[in-house]
This record gives sequence, structure tokens and C-alpha cells, in this order.
Amino acid sequence: MTDPNQAAKPREWTNDPTVRLRNARRRAALDEIYLPQPAPVWFPAGGRFNTLYAFAAEKIGQAAALSYLEFGVWRGASLKRMTELFTAPEARFVGFDSFEGLPEAWGDKAAGTFSTRGEMPRVTDPRVSLVKGYFQNTLPGFLAGHAHRQPTLVHFDADLYSSTLFLLTTLWHHVADYYFMFDEFPGDEAAALHDFAKAYPVKFEFYACTKRDEAAAVPVQVFGHMRRVEFAL
Repeated sequence: MTDPNQAAKPREWTNDPTVRLRNARRRAALDEIYLPQPAPVWFPAGGRFNTLYAFAAEKIGQAAALSYLEFGVWRGASLKRMTELFTAPEARFVGFDSFEGLPEAWGDKAAGTFSTRGEMPRVTDPRVSLVKGYFQNTLPGFLAGHAHRQPTLVHFDADLYSSTLFLLTTLWHHVADYYFMFDEFPGDEAAALHDFAKAYPVKFEFYACTKRDEAAAVPVQVFGHMRRVEFAL
């Protein structure tokens, strides 16, 4: 039998004034950064592994020196799919995750959701390495100790506003040009990109997205390109 108190929790969460304010900020972010320049190509949301990911691989090409950085690995499904699409032996794939779940609540998901209890996915591809820990602790040292490679594809799947904003601002100082993919875009990730772009001079465009259906204006996942530019009024 369903606990009526548990069933009421999602409704209570969406009625919270703080949540309503956050949702208004997310809508404003989409209005300002995505809807004026929406992705011209879309795919059904359910099949992104075989559609959006394949589109990204075709757009980038089979560059030998590809650097793929994924933030939010969980069980490693998307990381594995990328290794299948980019087959050059010289390509490198790095997955960052604490493997302890969300460090803070995200919507109606409690802190700790998506935890694997510290267990990392089993990886057999020698081109793949995993970096365990919170991004704020691991990314600065990684960037300082690794030469930047081109082209770079950054997969943002951190879900949280705080984590996504940290990643965007930290990468800006080290990687001037990269392709990007956002996995949960019409929420905290869009808000983070919006706030980042107001403070850090960048140019970006969206190439493709997934949507619930053709009529939907708001995407689910997006793929595009970003580059650092000189500040100008």
C-alpha cells in the first residue's frame, strides 16, 4: 500500500516558494540563452545514446587526439557509449564522480541519490581513466597536471546548479574551446550556463538536442560548441 505521506511529498516540494523561484530562474535562463538560438536538429529523448551521441561523434569526427571529460559517471553507461563511438587509439576518456551520490538535494531527490556506495564501474578500455572524488577537489589538480588536447568534448551530467557552475567557471581558465553536452538541460544546468555566460566572456551555439516530441520548445539534452572570447561591451 502506498504511504499517503510519501505520495504527498513531490507536491509539497513543488509548492515550496523557494522551488517556485528556482523554476522561474530556470525559465528565464532558457528564454535568454536557448530559445533565441535553439538547436536546429532534434532527436527523440529516449534514444540519445544512439542518436544525439552519434550526431556528436559525426560532428566532431574521429580525431586521434580527442579528449572526453565526463562529469557525473554513475554506472558508466554514457562513458562506455562514447568509447564505442570514438575509436581512435589515441583518444582519451576521463570520468569524474564521487560515486557517493548527489552531495546535496536536487529537486525531489535527496542527497546521496545515484550513489554506487563508492564502487566505480568496471572499465576494460585502456583509454579510460576514472577520477574519484568531488569535482571541487579533483578537477583543479587534474587540469593543472594535464596538457590540453583538441578537440575536447565535455559532458556535463552533474545535475546540480552548484556543481555545473563550478565546472563551467573552472574549465574557462584552462580550456578555451570545446564541444559540450548537457544531460539534464532545462533545469539547474541551464541556469548555471546562463549565470556563467553573464560573468565569463564566451560564445556558444547549440547543434542538436533531444526533445519529448517535435512540438516541444524546451530540449532535454543538448549538444553544442563553446569558446572563450575577449571581453567586450
